[in-house]
Amino acid sequence: MAPLLLFFFLFPFLQPTKSHSTHHANPHLSRLYNNSVLLDDQRVTLHWSLSNSSISLAAQSARKSNYLAIGFGEQMKNSYAYVAWTEQHGKCHVRSYWISGRDASSIHHTSEDLTLVVCVSINGIISFEITRPLNPSCTGKIECDNIIDPTKPLSVIWSMGHEWSGTHLSEKNMHFAMSDQPEPVFLLSGLARKERDLGIILAIHGFFMFVSWGILFPGGVLSARFLKHGDGDIWFRSHQYLQYSGLVITFVALILAGVGLGGFYFYSSHVKFGTVSILLAVSQPINAYFRPKKPETRGTGTNKRVVWEYAHVITGRVSLVFGIVGLFTGLKHFGVAYDSEIAERLVWGLVLWILISVSVVLYLEFKELQRRRRERNFSEVNWELGGLDDDEFVDLLEADEL
Repeated sequence: MAPLLLFFFLFPFLQPTKSHSTHHANPHLSRLYNNSVLLDDQRVTLHWSLSNSSISLAAQSARKSNYLAIGFGEQMKNSYAYVAWTEQHGKCHVRSYWISGRDASSIHHTSEDLTLVVCVSINGIISFEITRPLNPSCTGKIECDNIIDPTKPLSVIWSMGHEWSGTHLSEKNMHFAMSDQPEPVFLLSGLARKERDLGIILAIHGFFMFVSWGILFPGGVLSARFLKHGDGDIWFRSHQYLQYSGLVITFVALILAGVGLGGFYFYSSHVKFGTVSILLAVSQPINAYFRPKKPETRGTGTNKRVVWEYAHVITGRVSLVFGIVGLFTGLKHFGVAYDSEIAERLVWGLVLWILISVSVVLYLEFKELQRRRRERNFSEVNWELGGLDDDEFVDLLEADEL
């Protein structure tokens, strides 16, 4: 049961203290938040904590400036930004913006639902904190589309400048320093790394999961279904080998995803379906260990064995269904976060694989039905011939030859 501990992860949520003081900076922002990363060029630090419905953010510059801006987007154009600036008398402000272009007239103030706003500037070093919902509860406004999905990498950019205004902006409000490229920040794991690196890890994770839930587990089910009429216990050994191999590879894939993302999280439908399927799969060898003994002769045993067999079969097949749904949701998630074209091709490939597998199962079911009919007909013939003595049986065969 030890691998199940990988599924438990806590999300402690520490709210920053509400304050508007411009005289006391908090030098220990990292202690107030669960995660922090140095953004591109290591001149701005981003801190954050997640809850079920909101995110608390904090940013701090490493050099003096009169304003600090943090944006969500691949570039300045079409990004959402939070700007903290100081006025001449030292008062610090924070506002949210939508940026539609690269000039000052393209910076539009928005009315986001920001709470627990803190803005501090000491010796020219600006830091600010905000709390906002992950999914804004509004419609019809540009800021309503500023949705943060913790399961996807968030592209973060930054800029600093000499002057900012809460009313009229001009070209003199442009930045003197900015990030060279967007930084993909993985909010759930607290990591900032290249998307390509994590994409490779998750691609391997997906391939291992396909091997388990698309090949090994279905193979184990088919061996138990169609090999029982073979010699010895080959069906049982095949069933065990394939199922245990599938579990091992599944846990290897889980470890890869955990290392890549820095933990296990339950925000996406992919993780929820995957969790259910894995828990059901893990329960199979456990209930197999406690299976009732098979009665030596028919009619002498209790119903416990029959009930167990039905439960074992149903649990295994439900687990397989959830696992296949998990494969599809995983590909969908991969496509949204990384490459939709590749993910779409993989989805169609998985659909083709399932259609081929279903065709094979239908063929095997047809052959199994034929085999059972032959056995039933043979047993009926034996029963009818059972009333003949040996001499009559020989005479019957000789009469057929004539």
